[in-house]
Amino acid sequence: MKSVTSRENPEYRRLLRLTQRVSERRDSGLIVLDGPHLVQAYMAAFGSEGVELFVQESAADRAEIRMLCEAGEGRTICLSDRLFDSASPVETPTGILAVAAVPRARPMVFAGNALLVLIDGVQDPGNLGSILRSAAAAGASAAWVSEGSADPWSPKCLRGGMGAQFHLPVRDRIDLKTAVQEVACRVLAADGRSGESLYDTDLSGAVAIVIGAEGRGVSPDLADLAHARVRIPMETGLESLNAAAAAAVLFFEWRRRRTG
Repeated sequence: MKSVTSRENPEYRRLLRLTQRVSERRDSGLIVLDGPHLVQAYMAAFGSEGVELFVQESAADRAEIRMLCEAGEGRTICLSDRLFDSASPVETPTGILAVAAVPRARPMVFAGNALLVLIDGVQDPGNLGSILRSAAAAGASAAWVSEGSADPWSPKCLRGGMGAQFHLPVRDRIDLKTAVQEVACRVLAADGRSGESLYDTDLSGAVAIVIGAEGRGVSPDLADLAHARVRIPMETGLESLNAAAAAAVLFFEWRRRRTG
C-alpha cells in the first residue's frame, strides 16, 4: 500500500478534483465512492478491476476496510488523516474512498408493465439519490434525469442512492420534453396540488412517472405533455410531501398493483 502525505502528490490532487468538480468526473468518466458500503456494492456489481482505493491512515486496520483492500485489484493508497479529511466529501470521514468508472449504460428492459422514472429538475443530490433508491427498490426499469437536475453520479447522490445506481439503469442530462413524446407508455406527472387521486389512477401497462423539484414541481411545459396529473391524497391543510417521499409513495403504489 503506497503512503501519501503531501498535498502536491498528483494522485491526491486528482482525487481532490474528482470529489469537487462535476466537470472533472464527466470528462474522465469516473466517480468517487464514499464509504465501505458503496465500495462493496460497486465491487459486487462490477468487480474490483480498475477500482482505486484511498484509505485513511487511522482507519486502515478496520476489518471492513482491510477486507476491501484485500479484495481490490487496483491501486491502494494510504492517505494521512489530514489529507483524507480534506478530500472527504463528508464532515465525518468514513475511512475509505474509491475512484471507479461510471457504470456503462445498460439497455432498458421495458416490458408491457414496466415503470420508467423521469426526474425533472431535482437539484438536491440527496433527494435525487433517495428517489433513485426508491425507484430501484420498487422495481423500476430505468430512470432518466433531466439536464437541470443534480448529477446522479456525485458523491452525495451516490450516498443517497446507497448503490441504487449500480442496479437501476440511469441516464442523465435528458431532454424530458422530447423523451415523453417518444416513449411508448402512459406518462403521469406528479402534482401535489391538483390532478386525480393516485388511488383512482390507471397504472396498468407501461407507465412513466415524472417527479419534479421541491416547491416548483414538474415544469408546466412537461406536465402539459403528460397523459394525466396525479396527486397523493393527504389530510386537509397539510403541506405536500417532499419529492423523495412522494416518489416513494407513487412507486410503491405502482408496485402494489403489480404484486398484489
